Amino acid sequence: MGYVLAIGLASSAVIDVAVGFRLRGVLANARSAARLQLAGSILCAAAFVSVFAGFWIPMEARFAYAVAAGIAFRVAYAFYDIPQNALMALATADGEARDRLAATRIWFSGAATLLVALAVGPLIAARDADGAALFLKLSCVIAAPAVLAAGVLTWRIERAASRFGTQASVSDLPASRLTPAFGLMIALMVITSLFTPLYAKVEPFFAAYVLQSPTLGGAIILSMAAGLALGQPLWARTCARFGRTSTLGIAAVFQVLALTAALPFSGSIAVLIVTGFVFGMGNGGVGMVLWGAFSAVAARDARGRESIVYGYFTATAKLSLAVGGLGLGAALGLFDYRGDEASHLMWLMMGVPLVGAIACLLVAVLWSRAKMPSR
Repeated sequence: MGYVLAIGLASSAVIDVAVGFRLRGVLANARSAARLQLAGSILCAAAFVSVFAGFWIPMEARFAYAVAAGIAFRVAYAFYDIPQNALMALATADGEARDRLAATRIWFSGAATLLVALAVGPLIAARDADGAALFLKLSCVIAAPAVLAAGVLTWRIERAASRFGTQASVSDLPASRLTPAFGLMIALMVITSLFTPLYAKVEPFFAAYVLQSPTLGGAIILSMAAGLALGQPLWARTCARFGRTSTLGIAAVFQVLALTAALPFSGSIAVLIVTGFVFGMGNGGVGMVLWGAFSAVAARDARGRESIVYGYFTATAKLSLAVGGLGLGAALGLFDYRGDEASHLMWLMMGVPLVGAIACLLVAVLWSRAKMPSR
């Protein structure tokens, strides 16, 4: 299963880069990006719902249908995701606006994680046709707001463009070159995609074999998702007042403190819930700075090539997630996590993200030397 997920993520990375190059010149300004995002959201919603309709496909055709639906969703998602990401650079005028937009995105990401975590129980309990119908209904509930939001955003950008004029197109802009700042942003994306997600990936194993309670394990994930969402107003204000360098450092310190505090108290549910919340807060702060800063760098240094750099950026995340998943599978094969060595899961769950948090601190130290936008 680990290889299947890794291959899926790697293929999505290739698609992101290909779509990024395909949209160069088409993704010319905020207006065109909004229209592309709306079209992509419709395609993505249709493909997403079709993935969960496989239960009603005849058994002999189900595998081929699943492969085709999965590929269609990955391609459609790239046409939805890359224009949406590019809007962070194209539809904003300054660093503060980009940081607010990044905070809003991460807030909704945390809220979505909460909703999915709450839905897991009923989905697991459901069986056969009832379960398939429940998955299909949930996919519709997820897809509909995405299309609606893309439509409202397009309408608002069209109104703003008609009032204030359309932004310059790609052909009107001077040539730009990639700078060392992109390398630093790519490095930070690798760190946050390779190390940080191990907390949530190992936590179900920890809940099942150490806590021996999926309910308590769910509480830890919920607390992390709550910290991710609820911390965003704090990080937006911190970034506006102190700048991105300080905010990145503070958020990384939150992660370090949460993970080191949890290690000695692996048997205390209260401590794990509190530290999970703090870790989620720190994770959200790092993510807000990462996306806000990358959007600022793209707007400053990649004019006319936003789709390409965002394609590389999201591809980096997916390749790092793939490597992290394979690494987790290899690590779990080194000890008996179902038996006497289950306690090692705590070190895997906390230790690997701790390495990532320390690496984020190092990036914060290097930040000012790479001529990164401070706000």
